[in-house]
Amino acid sequence: MATKSEEAARKTPYEVYVAPRPFSFELSPEMLALLRREFDPPIVVEKFAGAMVGKKADEVDEVARDIFGQYGEQWMHRSLQLGEEYPDRTYEVLREAVDRTGEMKFPLVLQRFIEVAYLGTQQFRILPIVENWQKRLVYNVKDCYTFKTIVEKCGQDVVGQMPCRYACINASKTALEGLGLDATIEMESTMAKDGHCQFALNRL
Repeated sequence: MATKSEEAARKTPYEVYVAPRPFSFELSPEMLALLRREFDPPIVVEKFAGAMVGKKADEVDEVARDIFGQYGEQWMHRSLQLGEEYPDRTYEVLREAVDRTGEMKFPLVLQRFIEVAYLGTQQFRILPIVENWQKRLVYNVKDCYTFKTIVEKCGQDVVGQMPCRYACINASKTALEGLGLDATIEMESTMAKDGHCQFALNRL
C-alpha cells in the first residue's frame, strides 16, 4: 500500500521532457524529389529530341545551346531556391561560418549547391569532388543519366557532340552569379571522349 507521501507525489503535476527534433546532416529527400520531378533529364532530352526533328548534324550545337542552356539556368535557379528552403545542419553551420569570417563561400557553399543540383537529378548518390580549395573547385560526373538518355533518344552521332554540356556549364554559371562569385568555368574532359565529364571552376 502506498504511503501518503507517495500518493501525493503521484498526484503532483510535472513537466514532460520533449526531445528536440534531431539535426539532419543529409540533404532533404523532399528537396531532391522536387528537383527530380521538375528537372528529370528525360524531360529536357525529349524536348531536345523533338527540336532536332528535321535538323541537320551541323545544327545540333545551336539547338543544344538554346534548350540545354535554358534548362541549366532554370535547374540551378531552382536548386539555389530549394537549397535555402531546405537547409540541412551542415549547411547551417557552414553559413554561420561564412557570415562570421567572410570566407569559404568559394568553394564550400558553391559546392553544396552544385551537389544539390546533381543529386536531385542524377542517379548517383555522391558527386565526386576532385579539387576543393580557395581558388579552385573541380568536380567529376562519371555516370551521367542525361548523357545515357541522349544516347537512347538521339543516337551516338548526336551525343558525340556533347549537347548536354550547355546544361552543366550554364548551371555552374548561374550558381556563381546567384552566390555573387567570380570564376571561370572550364570543361576539362567529356563523356564522349574520356568516359566522364570534368568541370573546373577557377576563382578570379
